[in-house]
Amino acid sequence: MVFGIVTSLISASQKLIGVGTVKRSSKTWVALLALLVFSFPLMAAEVEVQGEGTPQRKLQRGFLNIALSPVEISNELSKEVRNDTFPPSWVAGLGRGSIYAVGRALVGIYEIVTFPIPYPAHYQPVLQPEFEWQHLPSSDKK
Repeated sequence: MVFGIVTSLISASQKLIGVGTVKRSSKTWVALLALLVFSFPLMAAEVEVQGEGTPQRKLQRGFLNIALSPVEISNELSKEVRNDTFPPSWVAGLGRGSIYAVGRALVGIYEIVTFPIPYPAHYQPVLQPEFEWQHLPSSDKK
């Protein structure tokens, strides 16, 4: 009796998901892997920042502001390392960095949505510095 119920459940599940699903799924994964491997050189090419005053630059700036907004947290934490206060300085750095990260991400969304509109004048950046990496400490020791 129990064996019959288990057998019927197994056959029902095979019908539900399809017996050939595993073969189709593996072919899909192989095709996806091949696409990834062959497109890697295209992804590894150096990305160029578009010229100033273009809608493409505004769109690119929006995507980068969203993608790199968590760097604000790291930047603020590195500024607060020098301070030894109560409450611990990392609390202030984490809080301020989180607020700046959310602000940069929201500005990025705004720039993506409004990229075809030349506002502010001539597609100027809303935030200064324009890109996240422009206010990070330089590694050049001169």
